[in-house]
Amino acid sequence: MSFLWELAQDRRINDAGAKAANARSQASSAQEQTEQLEARLESLQLTTAAMWSLLRDRLGVSEAELIERMRQIDLLDGKADGKMSARVLECAACKRTMSTRFKRCVYCGSPIAGASPFPGV
Repeated sequence: MSFLWELAQDRRINDAGAKAANARSQASSAQEQTEQLEARLESLQLTTAAMWSLLRDRLGVSEAELIERMRQIDLLDGKADGKMSARVLECAACKRTMSTRFKRCVYCGSPIAGASPFPGV
């Protein structure tokens, strides 16, 4: 009887060890993804700051104008939530509703007329 008990305990210990190893692997993967996202965010912040300084210095755009344009773009999806959501439009060919996240209609394959290089804008 003692042998069966020890066998069951060993199995539980091995299962716990496997779960711990899996959790470590997932945590490591999440950390790598976080570091990649942070690097992308820093690059976007630098790019945005450079673009803003060019607009301000060369074209005389004011901070108030920038803030107003940000508000307008935020409202494109109908919600003032500080997020850019993909806009929805109607396919010119099949008249079905589609997202501007795609370059072609997911229903009929027709290209989106005047697709923006910036998703959601």
